[in-house]
Amino acid sequence: MASEFDIAQSAASVYAESLLELANEAKQAEEIAQELSGLRALWDQEPAFSGMMSSAAIDDDARRESLKRAFGSGRVSPLVLNLMLVLNEKRRSMILPLVCDAFRHKLDAQIGREEVFVTTASPLEDPQREKIRDEVKRLTGQDAILVEKVDPEVLGSLKIQVGDRLYDMTLRRRLRDLRSGLLASTEDHLRSGMDRFVTEAS
Repeated sequence: MASEFDIAQSAASVYAESLLELANEAKQAEEIAQELSGLRALWDQEPAFSGMMSSAAIDDDARRESLKRAFGSGRVSPLVLNLMLVLNEKRRSMILPLVCDAFRHKLDAQIGREEVFVTTASPLEDPQREKIRDEVKRLTGQDAILVEKVDPEVLGSLKIQVGDRLYDMTLRRRLRDLRSGLLASTEDHLRSGMDRFVTEAS
């Protein structure tokens, strides 16, 4: 049985898909994505906004007028304002952040971009970022949007997650592989010398 969160995500996906179609028709997909990103940040940073959008104690009519006052007069595009008004009308204004996230994912998929989560022991520098983007492009064919995380616990490693795929490029593993290779090479050399010794002794 689907949970409330699953239902909310499914609804958010439908709204995001409809909005993306309209944004594509208006050739404003990137602009809409930026506005939604701003709303997502506002939701996270301003409890007054998230509270107004998610509180069942606020009348739908009052919320609608507040949205028009706060975001009307060109503060956001008509498409984004209409999205918030429709969500309010359908009593789903609380799923706005899910719609924002779903829109971003759908737009990224549309234009061949993918979020890549990178975990390193110290902050990346620009040349390193470019190498990671190039490697992700080679592996997936997608342009990488890097989401960086610094974690001292991964000292000696670089962890890259693309979707549900995790690439753990550890220094320890490289050293282990190198050591194994050296041991194998030494054994082959010794075996070759032993065979030659046995042959010559015979």
